[in-house]
Amino acid sequence: MPSATSPALDQLTTPEGIANPYPLYDQLRGQSPIAGYRDWPPGTVPGADEPVTAWAVFRYDQVFAAARDNETFSSRDPLQEASSAPSLMLVNTDPPKHTSERKLVSQAFSPRRVKRLSGWLDALLPRLLDELEAGATGGVSSGPISGLIVDVMSFAAEVPTRAMVRLLGLPDGDHVRFKKWANAFMLSSDLTPQERMSSNEEMVGAFAERLVEHTARLAECPPGGDIDDAEDLISALLRAEVDGQRLTPEEIVRFCVTLVVAGSETTTYLIGNLLHALAREPQVAARVRADRSLIPAFIEEAMRIDGPPQRLFRIATRDVEIDGATIRRGDWVALFFGAANRDPAVFTDPDRFDLDRPNARQQLSFGHGLHFCLGSSLARLEVTAVLNAFLDRYSTIALTGDPGDKQTASLLTHAFVRLPLELVR
Repeated sequence: MPSATSPALDQLTTPEGIANPYPLYDQLRGQSPIAGYRDWPPGTVPGADEPVTAWAVFRYDQVFAAARDNETFSSRDPLQEASSAPSLMLVNTDPPKHTSERKLVSQAFSPRRVKRLSGWLDALLPRLLDELEAGATGGVSSGPISGLIVDVMSFAAEVPTRAMVRLLGLPDGDHVRFKKWANAFMLSSDLTPQERMSSNEEMVGAFAERLVEHTARLAECPPGGDIDDAEDLISALLRAEVDGQRLTPEEIVRFCVTLVVAGSETTTYLIGNLLHALAREPQVAARVRADRSLIPAFIEEAMRIDGPPQRLFRIATRDVEIDGATIRRGDWVALFFGAANRDPAVFTDPDRFDLDRPNARQQLSFGHGLHFCLGSSLARLEVTAVLNAFLDRYSTIALTGDPGDKQTASLLTHAFVRLPLELVR
């Protein structure tokens, strides 16, 4: 593979580049694809595993085409398979295995099951906001709140982790560990290699124990008939069957791990980015506040302009040419969804938040094609509930003089780890 041809490519892995990659994407998009990008796939351990050297793809048309061509660009990750972390179910599998797994998982992880969380979320969010206010700068008065300063990321992490625990049918306290596990796996925390490997092992072991407990309960009280949307997801996964095939215990554990590391962390960061957009774009926020039917459009545009997922790796299964560059069989390829989402060839004035953008749903933050995010409906349900809760409770959601802190450990995600906002009741 040729060496890197642009200094901007190397800057993508610096803390500054991770915190604000968009100006670098603008420099690199015209040269795409570019060889020589070095970084770690999720689940590998910096310091114990070597980074991969990959082709970097930044243009929308190139990313879109590669994401839908799973025969040429494989999602299997041999480094992750050889590491201490489990290979993510669905995320890191190709057909035909991916096809059979997705059918089985979809039978249990149904839209109806996800929708059942709606009422529970509506009851949970006011309690979480009470807790957020109680820890705010200056405390909470008995009367109307004025200019309360809070770090909304502590709240953001609670929503998807608690929802995941509820969905899986696990004890309430399990959500405390979810965030730590996800951060370690997704390289968002600054940990030693030993700490990261220990976290991965703890996560797999914990889910294996819970699976044994659920299996024993089902053996004692076997349910009859079809899968009930009211039963917990782990039990439903144990019962799922398509054409005589069932998920193995290992596959169920890997799916639980996938939900935690891909679902809880990404949705946490998405909540933070959405709340930042509300505070950053007061005119847009005013329109959404007055007309809640605009919330889906707001979510799509916010994900386009600032979606947490920034890039994923693929491996070429054959020699392939992309706009004059020959990518050889076995080469790693990094697809930069964050760069594609701001490609001016597809999105006019791409750095502007446009609530009326006609093609906002072309954004790629949930992926595309075979690997379109299975949990997208859950994420949309959670963030819609959060946006409504904030707009119902606070007349003002504003930025403060403190810009907060961005995640700077890995370009897997673009997000805040600390985000102070001013809230007025």
